[in-house]
Amino acid sequence: MLNDNQSINFNAQNQEIDLKEVLRPLWSRRWQIVFFTLLVSLIVAFYVSLLKPSFKATAILQIGSNKPSNTLSINDAFNESSASKEQVKTQYELLKSRKFAERVIVSLNLVEHQEFNSGKYNDKISFFANIGKRSIKPTVSSLISTFEGRLTISPIASTELVKISFVAHSPKLAQEVANQIGHTYLQYQDEIHSASKESTSQWLVDQLEELEKKLETSEQALQEYREAEGIVDILGIAGLVSSELTELTSSAIRAEKIKDDLEVTYQSMQNRRKNTAQLLELQEISQQSDLVQLRRADEKAARKIFELSKRYGPKHPKHIAVQAELESLQKGIVELVDEIVISIEKDYLNSSEKVKATKNRLAIAKVDYLRLSRLQNKFSQLQREVDTNKELYNNYLVRLKETDAMGNYKANFYVRFIDKAIIPLNRFAPKKALIVILSFMLSFAVIAIIIIMRELSMDTLNSRRKLDSFTEAPVLAILPKFQAPNAEKKGDPYYTDNRFTEAVRTLRTSLLFNGESKPAKIIAITSSVPSEGKSTVALHLARSFSEMEKVLLIEADMRHPTVAKNMNLSPYRPGLSNLLAKTHQINECIIRDKNLKLDILTSGISPANPLVFLSMKRFNMLIKVFGNFYDRIIIETPPVNAVSDAAIISKLVETVLYVVHGEKTKREQITTGLRMLKQVNAPIAGIIINHSQSIDSDKYQNKYYNERANNIVKLPVRKQG
Repeated sequence: MLNDNQSINFNAQNQEIDLKEVLRPLWSRRWQIVFFTLLVSLIVAFYVSLLKPSFKATAILQIGSNKPSNTLSINDAFNESSASKEQVKTQYELLKSRKFAERVIVSLNLVEHQEFNSGKYNDKISFFANIGKRSIKPTVSSLISTFEGRLTISPIASTELVKISFVAHSPKLAQEVANQIGHTYLQYQDEIHSASKESTSQWLVDQLEELEKKLETSEQALQEYREAEGIVDILGIAGLVSSELTELTSSAIRAEKIKDDLEVTYQSMQNRRKNTAQLLELQEISQQSDLVQLRRADEKAARKIFELSKRYGPKHPKHIAVQAELESLQKGIVELVDEIVISIEKDYLNSSEKVKATKNRLAIAKVDYLRLSRLQNKFSQLQREVDTNKELYNNYLVRLKETDAMGNYKANFYVRFIDKAIIPLNRFAPKKALIVILSFMLSFAVIAIIIIMRELSMDTLNSRRKLDSFTEAPVLAILPKFQAPNAEKKGDPYYTDNRFTEAVRTLRTSLLFNGESKPAKIIAITSSVPSEGKSTVALHLARSFSEMEKVLLIEADMRHPTVAKNMNLSPYRPGLSNLLAKTHQINECIIRDKNLKLDILTSGISPANPLVFLSMKRFNMLIKVFGNFYDRIIIETPPVNAVSDAAIISKLVETVLYVVHGEKTKREQITTGLRMLKQVNAPIAGIIINHSQSIDSDKYQNKYYNERANNIVKLPVRKQG
């Protein structure tokens, strides 16, 4: 297993490879990128050279909030405190308004100025100089949008300052407009203040007249009400009645309580009126001091009789005397109880009368108090109206006097120039160098993004990532695209560059050492669609094998043959079709390369139905015959997706090589072609990526070497011929 450091290094390497794959299309199309970028930059440079220079003048204006030293308010109605942030921001937006733009245009007569009647291009080229010129005289309203586009109002953060900038082709005009906007704003503030002062004074006079009438009316209504009700001191009388009402309420509560207490006793006595013993049980009677003394004397006399009855008889004088005293005391108790009962009855009746009298007086007092309350409420209402009208009248009168006295005092804002604009010496725009640099960078970025996105969106095998996800067949080799031959080597059919030659040799090595059995002797080369380079691959693979062995290249594509054309041979030269038709001999059809041990059998004259020729037993027999004389036979076949010739030939060979154009062949086309070959059980060895520009082939050069490749492999002995 890999340790952590090895894993990190492996991931970093993969990331680097991915970045290379993304940037490789840029390098392969570098001249296109350079041409497009330079072309755009030259066009932009030419365009900006035609533009008139622009100059920017800036004036600084102070718009501050001003709190007056003296109070100029009528309470809250006329409170002119410091201007809020929203009010100050409103002034900034006012400077940008169409109203101000119109006033400045009229003040400077910009309708007649050449600045707004000529185009933005200079006079270097007459055609461009006439572009943008107005054919008719502009109006004020038509110039406002152009004027606002050149004007910039920008407050300076955390200050009361605001920058007024104007851009124009004329430095003098830029200065005049920037300063005129400030002057126009000052005039506008003066106009607003004067108009506000006049309107405020007239409004105050009208309000004073109306308030004076309301005050007189309210005072007259108050006096008439006082005389009609005979009111002298309504507050004092109401206070006395209120005090009396409070006192009567307390008395009524106390009398009611006394009555309730006596009523309980009275009812008890009525129930026990004829029974003195029961009456004595009542607490209100038994606790009377006189009755308590009589009862004590009675008890004493009863004890004395009891004592005498033990010593003397009932007729004894002492016994008779004490008995008479006891009877006298008992008679006195009965009489005293009667008197107490009568007294309590009188008290109860008196308390009932007192409660009634108090309630009557309380009801009368309530009526008087309610009447006085209504009088007081009405009086207070009239009095408040008089006081309010009087206060408003006095305040408006003070405000009118203060307005006349303040003169031209400006309450909310003070506005002044801090720096007036001067004639700019340096151009503001266009920044030619910056524009050209930005256009260069932008055009480079745009074309680079387009190329990268196009490469990533192509459904081809043009990247290592796509190859890794391709599982339909193994990748045998990646053949780079080589440049077209120059004039000296244009007629050389074997011309390639070193990279392509080494890639073909790597493919040859892969075919020799890839597999447990001996290498395939008869090899077919096909592709998905035409123009994928299978003829070139077949020719150069045959040439590579011929460096070691005796090789025969058979051009079996009799529909669109290209080998004879690439070797500058006559299209009517006899070849495979002639051999199959038995019109020519083998030695008449085969081309022998004197420098290499390579024989080439071209397709010959194209027959009407090539599939019939390839299906002949004679074709199979020819291949077997050729196998006795050659170490390696390479057969180029038509594209699989176009015709079924390759499927027929695949039955006669030991392995099939599938050529794919790395930049053009769609993945779906590859999958379809491989599926067709697999349906006939073709011995597919793998695919060959041809014309590759975006894949680094280093990773795949040794991909198909395995441990068996380290063993000693005996190459087949080449037959001499």
